Amino acid sequence: RVPDTKGRVYALGDCAASLSDKLPPTATVAEQQALYLSECFNKYYSKLDVVDEKNRDVEVPLPGNVTPALMPWNALSFLNKILCKSAPEFQYKNRGAMASMGFGGGVTDLKKTDLPSPKTTMSGRASYLVWSSTYLTKQLSIQNMILIPMYWFKALVFGRDISRF
Repeated sequence: RVPDTKGRVYALGDCAASLSDKLPPTATVAEQQALYLSECFNKYYSKLDVVDEKNRDVEVPLPGNVTPALMPWNALSFLNKILCKSAPEFQYKNRGAMASMGFGGGVTDLKKTDLPSPKTTMSGRASYLVWSSTYLTKQLSIQNMILIPMYWFKALVFGRDISRF
């Protein structure tokens, strides 16, 4: 919620930086904030008509309890209610950090994760496999899930295209 807007303006992702609650500027934070806001709008704020004249000066109340989105896939979202406590305020849950370091290389840091997984770090091919499979499952369309490995294969066989038009 943006201060001094009566709860009518929201910010998420990098533009939602707060002086009191420092969150990393990553896609994971933005994704969790978006899931939090969607649950707030669908469960609590859909009933409030902010356009109505009698509600013009009314402060929009905090939502009811919202469960944080700890699990990275919708198929496992039922575990969120088991592993996390619900609260009206946004709660960031650390899922760890991953990075690709070129073909066959990568790093994974799960030491500070809130996921129920081993608190460890990995590097090399195993980490690249974890990163690439996670990256593919986060795609929104089947088309992208098929095309991206094809592009990876093309770059592996022919090298990266560095031409300019």
